[in-house]
Amino acid sequence: MPSTRVEALAYPALAMATVAVSFSAIFNRLAPDGPATIVWVRMAITAVLLAPLALRDARAGALPRSASDWSVVALSGVLLAAHFLTWTASLRHTSVASSVLLVSLHPVLVAVLGRRLLGEGVSLRLIAGLGLALVGTAITAAGDLRVSTEALGGDLLAIAGSITFAGYLLVGRRVRSRYGAAGYSVPVYTVVAVIALLAAPLSGAAVVPRPRTALACLGLAVVCTVLGHTVFNWTLRHLRAVIVSLAFLGEPPITALLAIPFLGEWPPRSAVMGGAAVLLGLGFALTEPAQVPVAEEAAAQ
Repeated sequence: MPSTRVEALAYPALAMATVAVSFSAIFNRLAPDGPATIVWVRMAITAVLLAPLALRDARAGALPRSASDWSVVALSGVLLAAHFLTWTASLRHTSVASSVLLVSLHPVLVAVLGRRLLGEGVSLRLIAGLGLALVGTAITAAGDLRVSTEALGGDLLAIAGSITFAGYLLVGRRVRSRYGAAGYSVPVYTVVAVIALLAAPLSGAAVVPRPRTALACLGLAVVCTVLGHTVFNWTLRHLRAVIVSLAFLGEPPITALLAIPFLGEWPPRSAVMGGAAVLLGLGFALTEPAQVPVAEEAAAQ
C-alpha cells in the first residue's frame, strides 16, 4: 500500500485507538484486585493474543535482532510499566480528576522533547489545539481538586506516570520504523507483564487474579491494549509523536460518556464543559496538514 494511503489511514486509526483506550477506566473499575495484578494479567493476555502476529513479523525480519535493539525494547517496556503502575496507583491517593489532569501533561513534554530529540516540528495550529485540550482537561479537573499530604503523593505519582509515558512514546517513535507493530509491541508488553508480576507481591497485591479481575483484564487486553495501545504503536510509524500523545487527551471525556451506559454515572457539569473543549482542541490539532520534520525544513531553506 502506498505510503500516502497508509498515512491517510493513520488518523482514523488514531481516533479508533483513542476510543478503545477510553474503556480502560470502565474495565479497571470492574476489577477488584490491585494495580500490579491488573497490569500483569492484562499485558500477559495481550502478549499471547498478539503472538501469532509477532511470529509473522519475525519471519518478515521485522523483529528486534541486535543487542542494541533489545535494549531499546527493554527500555520501552520499563517506561510503559512505570506509567501503568504509577498512574494506576495515583488513583488510590488523589482524585480521579487531579490524576487525569497531571498524567495528561505528557503531550507538552513530547512536543518539547520531540522537537529536540527527533527533529519534529510543532505548528501554531498544533500548539493552539494542545493548549485548548489542556484547558479543557483543567476545567474537567477543577471541580474535584483537593489538597492533602496523601493527595500530594498521588499527584506526584500521576506526574511520574506522565513523564514515563512521554518517554515511552518518544522511544517508540524513534525505533518503530524498524519493526512491525506486533514485533515491537509483544516484547514490550512482555517486559511490562514481568515487571508488574514481580511488583505484585512487593506491593501486597495478589499474584493470582480473582475471576472477575481476569475477565476485566481480558477486556483490557482485547479492547484497550490490542485495539488501543498497539494501534497507537502502529501510528507512531506514520505520525509525529506529539500527535499520538495529544490523542490521549481524548480519553477522559470519552470515558465520562462511556460511564453513563456502562456504570450509570453521569459526568458533572465541569466534565461536560471541559470534555467539549478537549475534543474541540483535538479536532483542531489532528486535522492539520502533514508537516515535514524540522531537520528536513532546515535543509530545504
